[in-house]
Amino acid sequence: MLFSKESSAPVSNGVANIGELERSEWIKRSPLLSGFSGKFEPGDGFWGDKVWFLPQIEYICKKRKRFYMSKIGAILCIGVLLLCGCGGNSNEFSVEGTLNNLGGRPVYAVYRLESGIVIDTLRPQNGYIAFKNSSPALIPIQFYYSDKTPLTQIYVQNGDRIELSGDGQDPFGLKVKGSSLNKELFKFNQENKGLLSVWLVERNASASGSPTPRYRELSEKLQEVIATYVGKHRDSPVSAILVNDYLLGNVDEALCDSLVGLMDKDMLAGAVGEPLTRYREFESELKSDTVLPYFSWVTVADTTERLNARRAKATLLCFWAAETAGSRQYEPFLRETTARYDTAVQVVDISLDRDSAVWKRVVTADSARWARRWAKDGYLAAGVKNMHIHKLPYLVVADSAGRVVARGLPPDSMRQYIDRLVKP
Repeated sequence: MLFSKESSAPVSNGVANIGELERSEWIKRSPLLSGFSGKFEPGDGFWGDKVWFLPQIEYICKKRKRFYMSKIGAILCIGVLLLCGCGGNSNEFSVEGTLNNLGGRPVYAVYRLESGIVIDTLRPQNGYIAFKNSSPALIPIQFYYSDKTPLTQIYVQNGDRIELSGDGQDPFGLKVKGSSLNKELFKFNQENKGLLSVWLVERNASASGSPTPRYRELSEKLQEVIATYVGKHRDSPVSAILVNDYLLGNVDEALCDSLVGLMDKDMLAGAVGEPLTRYREFESELKSDTVLPYFSWVTVADTTERLNARRAKATLLCFWAAETAGSRQYEPFLRETTARYDTAVQVVDISLDRDSAVWKRVVTADSARWARRWAKDGYLAAGVKNMHIHKLPYLVVADSAGRVVARGLPPDSMRQYIDRLVKP
């Protein structure tokens, strides 16, 4: 049973007989109908056969919807403006972060723009540093401690907003946000932090004189780590960065050339790969195609044999020595290659042992299917000396014309070169 606004008289037939003024007054005080300016005819039922209430509700809801939608639209516009204000400027890059344990001493950021070399002196405030500039192309920024020794390196271009954080005395443990390239580079640093940290100390110790034995040992380990990384990340700009930063000019040119040859051509065409592209062009000017030198070696039956690269689509050579510990570690790879390619690949391991008797005792005790040969005079043998072998085991891959396409790389990388030659 319904009652009128002003009276407690019962409603007859379920319809309240409310006058026009009373209805208007009720509507004004109703939270739901507030603001409705529609006109009612006398005698209209508030609820019943004429049911005027539902159409008015629909009208009011539409009006309210328009009101709230306009409010939501305004809020969204403000949000977009705020996001734009917080995001990076497409005409510049910015670098900021907190590097602890710098002792209040300045940090230098050195990079090259089209206008010349820029050196930003950053004076940390509670470890916080920040600077910005503009470069449409991807460029490296090298950070230095106050004593001018290297701290870390990042890559930036316009639109980037890079954030650095971590212990300033732990350069390989720093964290970065803002670009996938820098994240991947810093991930490599963190995963190999132990090796890189000790290698850096030994490198600094060797800077003023000849390399220490420890530095040579660590450099070989680092070469293997980088070669393995490049083999697994051929299209990554980080591969080019690692070869350029750690290997180029510090190791055998043939190793660098082989690693660069593994990399994706499109990646090398970019800014990060440019130094390696120039290096290969320079190397090609210095020397024409590297061809396998004249090889003459001894078989198990004490006969002399010469290498003929034309016998197969590819030739895989493995230099080793029975008297050198660990130099047989590539035998599973030789076995796999022989079984996989059969006669398409000529597989030969060459012993550099000083005594053929030591070599024979080893090779006659196994059932290897690939050719096993001994180079008389070892490292000084004709042809071997020209290969500049600096460690054992040492792999070389050549094509059917005898041109060397790769050398000094681990098996995973060599496998890719062999595939190219066998399945062009």
